[in-house]
Amino acid sequence: MEEKNFSDLDANFKSQMIANVRLNFHDGFTAPAVLEGFPWLSPDGKRSRLPLDVAGECEQAGVLPMSMQGAGEILRFRTDSDVIGIRARFSEVYVGDQRGGSAGFDLYSGRGYECRFHGNRVIPARTDCMDALYSGLPSGKFTEYSLYFPYHCATSAIEIGLRPGSRLMEPEPHRITKPVVFYGSSITNCGAAGRPGLVYPAIIARYHDFPLINMGFSGSCRGELCIAETIARLDIAALVMEFDHNAPDAAFLATRHEPFFKRFRALKPDVPVLMLSKADFNRESDAPERREIIMRTWLNALQNHDGKVDFLDGETLWAGSFRTECTQDGCHPNDFGAMLMAERIGERLMKLIL
Repeated sequence: MEEKNFSDLDANFKSQMIANVRLNFHDGFTAPAVLEGFPWLSPDGKRSRLPLDVAGECEQAGVLPMSMQGAGEILRFRTDSDVIGIRARFSEVYVGDQRGGSAGFDLYSGRGYECRFHGNRVIPARTDCMDALYSGLPSGKFTEYSLYFPYHCATSAIEIGLRPGSRLMEPEPHRITKPVVFYGSSITNCGAAGRPGLVYPAIIARYHDFPLINMGFSGSCRGELCIAETIARLDIAALVMEFDHNAPDAAFLATRHEPFFKRFRALKPDVPVLMLSKADFNRESDAPERREIIMRTWLNALQNHDGKVDFLDGETLWAGSFRTECTQDGCHPNDFGAMLMAERIGERLMKLIL
């Protein structure tokens, strides 16, 4: 069953106090707050990035649990409260060595390039619930906030706490009202960012002001046609295909990349598509061959008079003097690498959308 009543879940949640501040709490999964990034809700209350029946059809077993984990989801709302509390419960918490963006919640205020970061609140170790407080926020005026969920964790319930007498209102519409879907590997799913707001699709969505649906699946981006068909059922502004890393070899990529694009394009002839090749270009000897395969999909689309498709060479994403400083492990972007990707991918994406 979907968890909503915190006082029934845990004695810790009966208190209306966080850090000696009295708060009134509101269910974050109901209006006027708006949850973005989980387009599907199962009959038993599980929110997911991919329908669970489709996830179960995928070749890699990890797609199913990852579909219910955070990968760029945000809770948006406006309030005039000068403090914001959160109380959250998790059905799954990431416990790996590299917690990074999996460690907690990020709070931002504002929109577009005027967004401001107000801190990260970490999930305590070895627990399935947390409470936390953000203080020192603008007082006496309505401000729009975005609360980024932790990556690789499944948040089953969340409440937003406000100063008594403050109000909670729905957010303003995005500048680009339809979502953009990013489909890809662990680089799209989470990379190695230090906190949730610094994964590259989240940065692009925040600064260009559109809803994000992150369909990055670590180790599991295999280009199944059922995923192309599922994405095509959504009303979206664009699709970004970071589809390279999880192909076992170039021959496998050749059998999947263009068929995936063609299936999506047959169902969505007018939706812009941006194709990427891998950013860690120098890491594997077959990177040039993989890039040519992706370019071939793009060039074939152009020859078919498709004016809504573009290709971005991944080798250019970390180009410059600091290329070797862009990753944690030679592959997954750190915060610096993610910022470069966001800047360069975002610029090309906006040319397609606007």
